[in-house]
Amino acid sequence: MKKQLFIFTFIIGLATSCSGNKVADNEIPSSTLSGFDQKETQYYSNGRRLYKTICQNCHMENGEGLGRLIPPLAKSDYLKNHRADLPRIIKYGLHGPVIVNGIEFNQPMPANPKLTDIEVAEILTYIGNTWGNEVGSFTTEEVISSLSEGQ
Repeated sequence: MKKQLFIFTFIIGLATSCSGNKVADNEIPSSTLSGFDQKETQYYSNGRRLYKTICQNCHMENGEGLGRLIPPLAKSDYLKNHRADLPRIIKYGLHGPVIVNGIEFNQPMPANPKLTDIEVAEILTYIGNTWGNEVGSFTTEEVISSLSEGQ
């Protein structure tokens, strides 16, 4: 009987520890998007999926970057101060120094030329409203305008 109780307790403990406190991929914290409409919420959700696939490897799951090599996206003054440049950075990459939160970074960021305008807007909507950032949503029109300025 003790052995069965131990096994039952172990299985319940394992099942509950696997669920953890992580937010599921299909859940979006309501406080993050309290002012967003349905389209903006969809952009955020799609942006999170794209971020995990394209950006997370360098900028990390928590957006904190990698030491002095890869700049943080979390609580980033750069996002607030360079909004018009962000679509071009994601689409065409970045070469040369950049200062984020008072620290200089000079690691090239690769281009993502295959991303569509809507995908760029989605990634930026996610990044701009996660990890303490509050820059609002991005539209495809804003992305198109920014990309045309850079050419």
